Amino acid sequence: MIDDEYFQDDQAVTRIPQNQQSKKRENNILKAAGDYLVEISESEHQYLIETLQTLAQEEPYFNVLADELDQPVGAKVANDALNLLHFWQEIHRFDDPSQFNLLDVINAEFFQTELLNAFDALEIGKSKIQRRQVIEQALKLYELKLFAGCVPLLYAQLEGLLTDVLLQNGYLKQHETKFVDVYKIVPGLKGHEIKSLWHKAKIANELNHYFLELAAYKMDSSSTVTMTRHNILHGTDMDHFNQGRSFVLFIWLFAAISFMSSIRP
Repeated sequence: MIDDEYFQDDQAVTRIPQNQQSKKRENNILKAAGDYLVEISESEHQYLIETLQTLAQEEPYFNVLADELDQPVGAKVANDALNLLHFWQEIHRFDDPSQFNLLDVINAEFFQTELLNAFDALEIGKSKIQRRQVIEQALKLYELKLFAGCVPLLYAQLEGLLTDVLLQNGYLKQHETKFVDVYKIVPGLKGHEIKSLWHKAKIANELNHYFLELAAYKMDSSSTVTMTRHNILHGTDMDHFNQGRSFVLFIWLFAAISFMSSIRP
């Protein structure tokens, strides 16, 4: 375990957790991560920020996460940053924190158990068994460092899970190979046919506003990870098949599944 000598506490770094959702499991994770951030020592907090900034040399989104976890007292902390902090705490399993590699967390039993337990709590109909198998394959690709397979697979599962939840809750209806916007939430669509992640994210916001706080479904310039998604999946961007991008997508997948598992029709 980490001794105090590694993270000498000059003064506490106070942060405020972001969320007051009634959803028990997700709320517990976010609250616990927020409490940890309140109590973290100055030296460990600095080590966390430096680690994320170093990882940003490969995947710039780590700078976004670093900024989220280095805000003034009272600032709202983003969902994905708190979920990352949930797994950062694995550092305390190491006698020497320099031996802790944050990117290796995805290969650890703790992460995989947390992810799959949250997935098992989902109610998403007949696709559930197959989708779990696909997620297990993504974990294997990550372990084997086959990130050109891992990255697009994770992007696809993030959208596929959203589709499943909207179908399960009656916001989408499948007609042959098409998905129809049941409540006509997205304007201007011929036959109310849904064709993009943007359309699904807009509908999901009507199901629950908390979807807006899930970074995986933000469609604005605040995230280079969502901005490059289209080009990666359509084969024109080959610069982001790396471990850092895969890690961020796994954190997003965990955040999305943890929240979705609390939604009931």
